[in-house]
Amino acid sequence: MKRFFSNLSLRDVRVMETLRSDVQLCKEYFRKSESLLLCDRQYLTQGSRLCCVPTQDLHPESITASVLLSVSGGRALFGVSLREPLPDTSLLAPRAALFKLPEGELRSATMMLNLLEWRRDNKHCGRCGGLLSFHFSGRSARCDSCSVTLFPRYNPVAIMLVTSGDLCLLGRNKQFPSEMFSALAGFIDTGESVEDAVRREVLEEVGVPVDGVQYTLSGYWGGYRQNYSPELMLGCVAHCDEVRMPTCSEEIAEARWFSRQEIREALLRSRGPPQTGVLNVPPPFAVAHRLLDKWTRKGV
Repeated sequence: MKRFFSNLSLRDVRVMETLRSDVQLCKEYFRKSESLLLCDRQYLTQGSRLCCVPTQDLHPESITASVLLSVSGGRALFGVSLREPLPDTSLLAPRAALFKLPEGELRSATMMLNLLEWRRDNKHCGRCGGLLSFHFSGRSARCDSCSVTLFPRYNPVAIMLVTSGDLCLLGRNKQFPSEMFSALAGFIDTGESVEDAVRREVLEEVGVPVDGVQYTLSGYWGGYRQNYSPELMLGCVAHCDEVRMPTCSEEIAEARWFSRQEIREALLRSRGPPQTGVLNVPPPFAVAHRLLDKWTRKGV
C-alpha cells in the first residue's frame, strides 16, 4: 500500500484527472485495478493490513458502490463497498484503524470511507430536489433535473495552540476524560479567514485574546465516528502577550497553561494508553499532537 499517495508523477496526476471525467476509460481502469474493501462501515482486513484484491475477482452482484481513490504507476486503486465480507477477512472499525493501520493505508481507507458515505448520503439535489447521477469515478454527481454538478465537501476547522513564552494553553472538552487536554479548535465561519477564526474561537472558548496567528500545518480528519462529517484541520499557533486566567465556555470543562517540559513528557506517554494522575494529550495521528510536538522541538 505504500505505493499509493507517494512519489506522485505528472503522468499519474494527468491520468487521475482524466478518469474523473471519462466514464468509459474509468470503467476500463476499474476492471484492471485493485480495490480496498468496505462492508457495513468497516474496513476489511487480512492480518494487520487492509485487504486489497484484484477488482476482477469480486462478483459484480456483491458490489454496492465503488469510488476511485488514486493512480500510481499507471494503475488505479478503487474503494469498493460490499454487501457481505469476503471469506477469511476481518472487520476493522474506522476509529480502531487510527491506532492500527500504517499511515499510507489509513489515508486510502479514510478516503474510501468518506467518498462512499458521500455517495450513500446524497441521493437528491439540494437545489431542486431532483435525483443525482454519480460519475463512475464517484468523484462527482450531476442532477438529472437542473444539471448542477456536485463534488465531495468537507468542513474547514481551525485548530490552534495558544502560547505565551514557554507555556501553552490547552483545553479539556466535556467529552474528554478528566486528564485529557488538547489544542482548542472550532469551525471556520462563512466569510472568515483562518486567522479571524482562530482569534474568535479562542476568545469564545477560553476568553483569552490572541494575536500573531501563524499557520503551521494541516491534517485531514475523516469523520471516523458515525454521523460526523470529514474535516480539514488547519493547524495554527497563536501568541498571547501575557498568561491570562482562562474563562471557559459551556463546551470546555477546563483550560490550563502547561510548560514545555510538561508537554514533552505527555507526548512521550501519548504513544500508549492514557494514564491516570498525569497530563494526557492526543495520540500521534492527531493534528493537535503534531502542533505540540512542533512547538516543543522548535520553540515556535
